[in-house]
Amino acid sequence: MSFRSVAAKNVVLRIVGVMTVAGAAIFAVSVTNEFSLGAQSPKTAANPVAPPKVRLPDETAGIDGIARTLISAFDQADIVALGETHQWRLDTDLRIAVVRNPDFARKVHSIVVAFGSTTEQSTLDRYIRGENVSRAQLEQVWKTTTQAVNGVWDSPVYAEFLAAVRDVNSRLPADARIRVFGGDPGPGDNRSRETAAVSVLKEQVLQKQGKALLIYGAGHFYRTMTKEYLSSAGGDIGIVRMLEIDYPGRTFAVIPMGGRLDIPPGATVRIEPDYRKFDRALKTQVRPVLVSLQRLPFRDFTAEEFLGRTIFHCGGPGGCKSVFQGSDITLGQIADACVYVGGGADADTKAKPAR
Repeated sequence: MSFRSVAAKNVVLRIVGVMTVAGAAIFAVSVTNEFSLGAQSPKTAANPVAPPKVRLPDETAGIDGIARTLISAFDQADIVALGETHQWRLDTDLRIAVVRNPDFARKVHSIVVAFGSTTEQSTLDRYIRGENVSRAQLEQVWKTTTQAVNGVWDSPVYAEFLAAVRDVNSRLPADARIRVFGGDPGPGDNRSRETAAVSVLKEQVLQKQGKALLIYGAGHFYRTMTKEYLSSAGGDIGIVRMLEIDYPGRTFAVIPMGGRLDIPPGATVRIEPDYRKFDRALKTQVRPVLVSLQRLPFRDFTAEEFLGRTIFHCGGPGGCKSVFQGSDITLGQIADACVYVGGGADADTKAKPAR
């Protein structure tokens, strides 16, 4: 959400490349943004939205193999929502592998990213087309987003991804090139973060019968959330959930899983993730590995255990607690698949403090 719509009476911290913190406290975690508070829409019930019918191999190991499988998902879905843990090198390596695979440009001509503002689209277009754009001009693409104050997009991994798409386009004919759209509302765009992203996807992709790769923090893609969380979310109920209202079954949601994630000061989690459960259930020892969350036993693992460190609610007595605490929501209700990196993985680029 935009920093223009902060309300301080209730605080929700989304971590793992997810969303925001309303209020003035500083927290050093993997990204954030902010959350507006408002009346819950009748369409924001906590029950899950129906996943698309995308068939995946049980396991796909290694970055190149995962990239090929994600591209094959476009044969069955129009939007592949590839969630990230902000500033993680592995996430960048994976999405670069996706766009560099020749099959990607044959199927997909649009990418929508959180690290680009809607008001700098002309600059982004010129750069991605291969025109001369100074570094200072290019930086305005992410420095005019609502998250610029966090510094999260200053990590070199985001500029590297844009450079990779530009390089791919340099080898393609003009009518086959990939276009990158900024999905975050820039100055003068008063829409919320998720509303802006959904509008771009509808107007530039879905209404034109196109396909798109969508890159945002993973929490924007959760299909199911707790009622407590949704009651604080106003109109922003998650990009995938919003897309499902008008375009059901067209979006395939993939989230990162594993790694060492810090929690904000003063927050607590009731259950620590036991990644040995994942490891024992997998046949391959290679990491990362793409795993369907619609198959057992992963489908029935609880979100509280494996995603409990990603979103915290900081309103009311007791300080900050995971929004999944005490919930029976499962991973199969959260997303369609995950990219599992193992329990000991760590980012090689740390997130900056975020407000």
